[in-house]
Amino acid sequence: MSGYYSNNGNTSTMSRAPNPAHNRQIPTNIRAKGANGADGIYCYGCQQTKPRLAFSETQIKKAASSTAKKTHQPMCKNCTPTQPTTLKCLKCAKTLPMERFSKTQRKNQEMATCMNCRKYIEDDDSEEDYEIENDPEYYDGDIQDVL
Repeated sequence: MSGYYSNNGNTSTMSRAPNPAHNRQIPTNIRAKGANGADGIYCYGCQQTKPRLAFSETQIKKAASSTAKKTHQPMCKNCTPTQPTTLKCLKCAKTLPMERFSKTQRKNQEMATCMNCRKYIEDDDSEEDYEIENDPEYYDGDIQDVL
């Protein structure tokens, strides 16, 4: 057999397939020395040097590609903030799950209005429509009569 398994003629001593996560190298441009002298990556959240497995692949890739510009500072999995699951509606002041807000409203979370309130606002016909003829400043006659 070839590949990951090596039996050297003996089928009872098969080795396991290597775990790719353990074999990954830390890019040299984001490598840091820990307190014990071991290689790791510096977390800007908890300000500690941690092993590669403490970071998501996305954090490592972003940090490795942006080290020349220093635009991305990696954070370990424990320090990485989670996505919000709720929003507070500006109109009804209720904290509701994200599914109760349209995608457009989710983009500006400070001004978000839930779908129920948006529907109420759009359906609300309580205000009279403005008609220019009802405006006392409006003159329907010929402009020459005013001049």
